[in-house]
Amino acid sequence: MLDLSPDRRAAALIEAGLHQVEAARLRTVAAPFLDRLDPDARLFGEHLVEEIARLSAQVEALSQLRQADALSRAERLRIDPLPFIPAARREAAAGPEATPEAGPVAFDVASEDFIGFGWYPAEMTDAGALRWSGAARCATAQLPALGGGALRITLALRAPFGAALDLAAQDIFLDGLKLDLTVLSQDGAMATCQAVAVLPALPAGSRISLLLQGDRFTDPATGPLRDSRTLGLGLGWLRIEREG
Repeated sequence: MLDLSPDRRAAALIEAGLHQVEAARLRTVAAPFLDRLDPDARLFGEHLVEEIARLSAQVEALSQLRQADALSRAERLRIDPLPFIPAARREAAAGPEATPEAGPVAFDVASEDFIGFGWYPAEMTDAGALRWSGAARCATAQLPALGGGALRITLALRAPFGAALDLAAQDIFLDGLKLDLTVLSQDGAMATCQAVAVLPALPAGSRISLLLQGDRFTDPATGPLRDSRTLGLGLGWLRIEREG
């Protein structure tokens, strides 16, 4: 779910990730046409591609903000109760300066600690709890920052409807940094993937955003049992820890 704090930091990071994804897609589509242009026209065409990508990312980010603004008070309290606590109570509860969590931190997607946007409700599968992405153009999850720096993230991912897991068809970012995921192991349809991202130092209590966007699929089956949803990758559990 988008960060509801006044600085909208998570929203800005998501927009940056969407911009990268959309720009890369548009460059691929436009490349055959741009190659046929003279140098000056090509520069103008490349500028247009970047502007269209930027506007597309802004539209998607605004759409997510609109959905966040429509949340009920109860939903906002679940995501971030701090703004609803009176200042006097916050000051009275303040103790010694907080220190970042040491980690590692791991949880499955059915846990009450899972906070995200763009996912279908958790369901039980043969491999345990699972949430499918695809309920929105991208799916996000909030994770503890562990103070930032070099962080290792491990994900249990699954492709829907029996499709092969193709990481090249997915764009996964951690706080705006694109992750270069590698498959550590595969058990049936579920694969365990891992990547390392180097973030700036972050204060204790900070959260960072995982963003997933990629191919979505529809059920090839027919008949009354056909799943009518459009699904992206499924997420079973994740783990974040300091590298080294």
